[in-house]
Amino acid sequence: MKKILFIGFLCSFLILFSQAKNVHYTDFIDFTDSSGVEYNCMMITDEHGDDGRADSTVRILYTTDDNEHLIEFYADCYYEKLKNGNTRISFFPTANTPIKIIKGKDVSYNPDTFIYEVDAKTSKIKGTQSDKSNSPPIPIFYRDMTMADKLDEADKFYFRAEPMYGLLKKFYDRKMNDANKIDSYYDALGWFGSDGTAYQAFIVTLYKNQQFLNAVVRIRYERDGEIKIVEYNAECELVVQKDDSISVSIDPKTTDVKNIQGNSGYSPDSFSYTMDANNKFVSGQQFDDNSTADLSYIKITNRAEFALKFYSENDEIYQKYLK
Repeated sequence: MKKILFIGFLCSFLILFSQAKNVHYTDFIDFTDSSGVEYNCMMITDEHGDDGRADSTVRILYTTDDNEHLIEFYADCYYEKLKNGNTRISFFPTANTPIKIIKGKDVSYNPDTFIYEVDAKTSKIKGTQSDKSNSPPIPIFYRDMTMADKLDEADKFYFRAEPMYGLLKKFYDRKMNDANKIDSYYDALGWFGSDGTAYQAFIVTLYKNQQFLNAVVRIRYERDGEIKIVEYNAECELVVQKDDSISVSIDPKTTDVKNIQGNSGYSPDSFSYTMDANNKFVSGQQFDDNSTADLSYIKITNRAEFALKFYSENDEIYQKYLK
């Protein structure tokens, strides 16, 4: 067993410095010791300082002899970016950290050290648990869950009357709201047709939880003294290159084009362009069924004002994402 004799009454005389006071992120880790006992762990970590250190509260839930135990100790959490691009997270028990018994009768627990590494390419997480018993490090299983599942899991570690539970609920609720929020990204492009007509495209791309939803393209041009505006839906693909530049491809979903202002038959355009690592336009092309042209990038200094060239103030997209 991974335990040492611990004299519980001494805990009350120790000063607690490293208790997490706010929730910056949480971790859930499982491991099984050499005797077959399974341990479920929850770490609450505060914001990291410039030295990479943060206060962390660790709770361990496990069962022995049909008795469930829940204990708590404090740790220094270190965040380190490695030369290979990976991220290392380490939890070291603070010096003389007390073991607080939340549930059960176990008063002989040796606080754990956890070290894990996040692979920059695959996002896979591998790590180990160890303690002062000189036993070989034990592999951990890192549980990747949704925010809703994490909130449910926190019920196993914290009573709802505890102040920390309230902070956890606010943290997870905020994260879930952010995940359900639809974000927008927009670009404006210009080109000349083979007959000299100047075209402007205003592309609004919608994302939810970093997943592409839809791109709405509006094209504005003048023909026979009349301003015409058309609209169509498109697919957007972003590809990050090795030099951190971004290749953007905009392709119409269908050939259906909606007339917003004026009447015209219009073939939907496709766009392919590149932005450098500093988000500056490099080059690009417009193409449709009949022609192709070099693109120029239109720098927008006032989003709402520029958008009104393509949208009315009553348009839903303008109200939600552009004003």
